[in-house]
Amino acid sequence: MLTTLRLRLLVSLIFALLLGSVVCRAERGVIIDSGNFFSDAAKAEANRQLLELGTRFKKEVVIETFKEVPAQVSQGVNLQDRAAVNRMFEAWTLQQARQQRVNGIYILLSKDPAHLQVIIGNETQRTLFTSKDRTVLLEMMLEKLRTKQPDEALLQGVSVIASAMQSHRVDRAPPIAQNPAVAEKEESGPWDWFLAAGLGFLVAWLVVGLLRSMFNRGAAGTQTGTGGGFMTSLLGGMFGAAAGMWLYDQFSGHHNSDSDSGPDSDSGATRRDTDYSSSGDSFSGDSGGDAGGGDSGGGDF
Repeated sequence: MLTTLRLRLLVSLIFALLLGSVVCRAERGVIIDSGNFFSDAAKAEANRQLLELGTRFKKEVVIETFKEVPAQVSQGVNLQDRAAVNRMFEAWTLQQARQQRVNGIYILLSKDPAHLQVIIGNETQRTLFTSKDRTVLLEMMLEKLRTKQPDEALLQGVSVIASAMQSHRVDRAPPIAQNPAVAEKEESGPWDWFLAAGLGFLVAWLVVGLLRSMFNRGAAGTQTGTGGGFMTSLLGGMFGAAAGMWLYDQFSGHHNSDSDSGPDSDSGATRRDTDYSSSGDSFSGDSGGDAGGGDSGGGDF
């Protein structure tokens, strides 16, 4: 009874870890509409497309809205000074992207003051979504926002991003071959290895328990020595390590690296962003200036 209960607990824990990994990945590349900009239907459609983009291009598109600027962000800023407001939004958006470790594109919208800011990661800008693409995105979204069409700004914005990423992926020449060990190091974070090690340990523990139970039943009639314990530990350890790495590959996305040989395959595009550039502008009724606002390099993570 105790053995059965322990096995059930182990299986439940393994499935909980796997489910947690899937949920964490599913939450990336979605819309956080705290400012109530968009309708439910528009958010549902945009979320669907953004998750598909994340799966296909291994990059995130995070869109976050606010009703107003937090007091700690606007403190000491003259909100009547347009240049000061632009600098405030630039610094705030860069901070948001760093804190969330965005690997791709981060878009921030605020109602008061009315402002749109777009962040691009350095690797994303190099391979999938350039500063020129951002200018197109900003001009289109600002036009829709200034004419009170937020849903169109959202859906057409997602379409612009998808089209740009697809065009760069297809048109780009094959990448220079990279040392697999270096690529693995660049793409893998410490939490990925921690998850793989934890899953491998749990699977090994489960297998050892099962094999030990089987060998103990046989040992009761044949009086075997310690060889059964050694063999179960060895087999369990080997199986656990293999299972752990398989699970890691499945849930980290690395299992696609060998099979993706078509136009959507590019090792450079899967490198994590380590820096950002930012650009944006106001979409209030009295604004109509340049949507570019210039590029500003962000700091390292």
